[in-house]
Amino acid sequence: MEKQTKDKQSRFLILMRHAKSDWGDSSLSDHERTLNARGRRDSPRMAGWLADSGWVPDLVLSSSSTRTRETYQRMVEHWDEEPAVSFTDALYLASPDSILQSIRTDGMESERLMVIAHNPGISYLASLLAGQSIQMPTAAVAVFQLDLSDWYELRESTPIQLVQTMRPKALDRSEFED
Repeated sequence: MEKQTKDKQSRFLILMRHAKSDWGDSSLSDHERTLNARGRRDSPRMAGWLADSGWVPDLVLSSSSTRTRETYQRMVEHWDEEPAVSFTDALYLASPDSILQSIRTDGMESERLMVIAHNPGISYLASLLAGQSIQMPTAAVAVFQLDLSDWYELRESTPIQLVQTMRPKALDRSEFED
């Protein structure tokens, strides 16, 4: 019996570093740190940019930390549809290899998959996939396009195109252009 293979389709991988966190409460562990005022402001702005660009995810894989959960919560409030979401310890301070493994195993059938994680892993992965240095300050987003049948096919060597990057400070500048 012949094994059926799925056709490849264009998929989008959206990598995001969590928004700016608060370092003011030394009683909190790193995992428990919340967003500061800038982080609470930038998350919805980046959500709006994603929506305006047509890149609202249908699945979000996020670190289990408080600051990544809060980044997601402040973003989802600004989207018409709520994507499926999975919070996982595997993405907390994860290496690029660990992030790729999470994408491969948990990406399911999503067409627009977002990963919210931490530096340095998220910047290293964005740079690796882009083939150039990508800076990922807090709340920055890098959008990639690739053709895959399933996310489990994703490898460092998979042909992938960096579509766009955005960060909150660039949004500030673009508000004054036109």
